[in-house]
Amino acid sequence: MAYDFHSDSAYYLQFLSENARRSILPFVASHLPADPAAWRVLELGCGEGGNLLPFAEAGAHCTGIDLNKLKIEEGKVLMHDWVAAGRMELYAEDIFNPEITSQFTGQFDLIILKDVIEHIPNKDKALLQMRLFLKEDGLLYIGWPPWRMPFGGHQQIADNKLIKVFPWLHLLPKSFYVGILKLAGEGKAAVDELAEIHDYRVSINQMNRLYKQTGFKMVEELHYLINPIYEYKFKLKPRKQLGFIQALPWFRDFLTTSCYYLLAKSDK
Repeated sequence: MAYDFHSDSAYYLQFLSENARRSILPFVASHLPADPAAWRVLELGCGEGGNLLPFAEAGAHCTGIDLNKLKIEEGKVLMHDWVAAGRMELYAEDIFNPEITSQFTGQFDLIILKDVIEHIPNKDKALLQMRLFLKEDGLLYIGWPPWRMPFGGHQQIADNKLIKVFPWLHLLPKSFYVGILKLAGEGKAAVDELAEIHDYRVSINQMNRLYKQTGFKMVEELHYLINPIYEYKFKLKPRKQLGFIQALPWFRDFLTTSCYYLLAKSDK
């Protein structure tokens, strides 16, 4: 893979949890009940559970779900103490499984969706399911890289040294993009993943339409010129987006490396 942390679950979990502790938790905490012990938090696409760790440390009861069974099994090992204490549950499951739907409906104060929405094909269906899982006053956090930002195609996961640092390459028509990936020697798994992201991409304007259509309203939003997680990946200090850039629809996507949205249920 492009970076060592992609193959080191323990290290990857460590910097994910530090990023969540310093940027996600403060972003949502003031909108939740004062006592974290009362929080029920669900993360979808949780991987090994790194984003959940700061919430468990704060006292919340945490649940993670991911389709990747290997990541969940690794997470159960890495999060053994929290799982054993009954403070964290990790499931290798599909959110549309009827048993999960029955178990999760109306249960959560907060759902975390971090760097996942761009991998989901039927976003409207998924958001409606998340809405179902929330308590009436529950909140949905979505953090994602807008499609047109320099690495919105996740090409940094490529093995080829030029491909992984080539900004905006993913904006080429899909057939050209896939052809270049293959010429660069990328394996089938990487090509398929990058092509899938090309299909499932989401811009800021698309997200704004999507959350309204699925029965959510904005509580708080934060746009970043430099994504907070880049501090751990690339030693770059986080920077909030400049106001005049954020105010420019479409153009802002090119220079906004991450968006944080906190959404509540609206009257549909």
